[in-house]
Amino acid sequence: MKIIPYLIEAILSNGLVIVLFFAINRIRFSSRSIFIALALRVLIAVILATVKQVMPNNLLDYLDLPLYYLLLSFVFLKPLPKTLLIFYGLFPLTLWNLFHRVNSYFILSLLEQGKISPLNDSLYYFSAFLSLVFVFLFLKWSQYDFRKLQTSLIDLKDQRVLYRTNWAMVIYYVLMQFLTYLEYDEGIMTIDYRRLILVAYLVLFMGLIKQLDRHVREKLQKKLQLQQALQLSNMENYSHHVEELYREVRGFRHDYANLLTTLRLSIEDDNISQIKEIYETVLKDSHKRLRNQKYDIGRLMNIPNSALKSLLAAKFMQASENNISVILEVPEVFEPRGMELVDFITITSILLDNAIDAAIGTTVPKINIALLQVDDKQMLIIENSIKEEVIDTSEIYSFGTSSKGSNRGVGLYNVMKILEHYPLTSLNTTSQDYTFCQILEIGLE
Repeated sequence: MKIIPYLIEAILSNGLVIVLFFAINRIRFSSRSIFIALALRVLIAVILATVKQVMPNNLLDYLDLPLYYLLLSFVFLKPLPKTLLIFYGLFPLTLWNLFHRVNSYFILSLLEQGKISPLNDSLYYFSAFLSLVFVFLFLKWSQYDFRKLQTSLIDLKDQRVLYRTNWAMVIYYVLMQFLTYLEYDEGIMTIDYRRLILVAYLVLFMGLIKQLDRHVREKLQKKLQLQQALQLSNMENYSHHVEELYREVRGFRHDYANLLTTLRLSIEDDNISQIKEIYETVLKDSHKRLRNQKYDIGRLMNIPNSALKSLLAAKFMQASENNISVILEVPEVFEPRGMELVDFITITSILLDNAIDAAIGTTVPKINIALLQVDDKQMLIIENSIKEEVIDTSEIYSFGTSSKGSNRGVGLYNVMKILEHYPLTSLNTTSQDYTFCQILEIGLE
């Protein structure tokens, strides 16, 4: 019958570990992800058991959780830089460990009038669960969210803050676990030292996290200000372009009015030669003037959202400046729905930038853009010419993967990180016959 308590303890301990890592790092709970997490847990157990056959020492048992969390991070968040992988692996564990030790040393231990042992003690698992609740309440109250680091390039200041935080977490966990090992396995009392270290590190850790959070918020604020400035600039360019088109059309209309008057007089005078001359010199090629791409910007009238309209207008003109033929299809009024506007704008901007870069220098530079409403979903289709006959699409969404050089392939990786938050949305990519096509489908609930 002792197997039942052990089974419950195993489910609680492993379940808490997986829930904590998945929830904080916003990894989807699925049968596949849970199976992988459990398989990695078994792998760590097998490795430690094998090592203990050679080095019979219980110290490794106290380090299994950080090893497991780091392995989870490297498997589920693999494309990220190693500095971030270490941070995302150790941050949930360290935060939970701090709350757990506060509960054990200063709260629940008073109820037991003694120490809470991780060995065969149901109160230990109650403290572990209670600490998990405290972690989520703390993150909700503090509004810490470091996921934004996943979708931006790591600058020098980021690296410094992350290095300090990572080293602090490593030193804290190794030191605390070593002191715990000395007490429970070697019989050396270390509880007072651990309490002192806990209080000191709690202050240090919260300071480091606050510093990192402030840095992330500052970066987001600067990015938001840059986006607002860019949107304003796009709107100004769009307005100037519309004004220029209005002046050209008005002048064109005035010239044609005069031509029609001259043509009417020639017809009344039955002057065939003058009629032919007017046709050959003016009217014959006038349709080419009206087919200029800059007049196609009027199709944006079906887009009421000013932010999206200004972005498309700016990219439209950027493509034209690079002699890229652009076809824009917005058959009916299109208002982005199904995801946050800033996310839709970001995705659209990244896909259009990539399309323009890829189309430059091709045999027939062209981009086709379509914004469609199809039944219960919206679609953004961007098709562009490419230099290669076919592009391998299997790795283009990995962090740092780019045909433009090292450390530049961040855009499409960012797109996929954004789409992770929208389960009803998908991005399909195809490449064939010197054409590259991205189809973003947004499901509407």
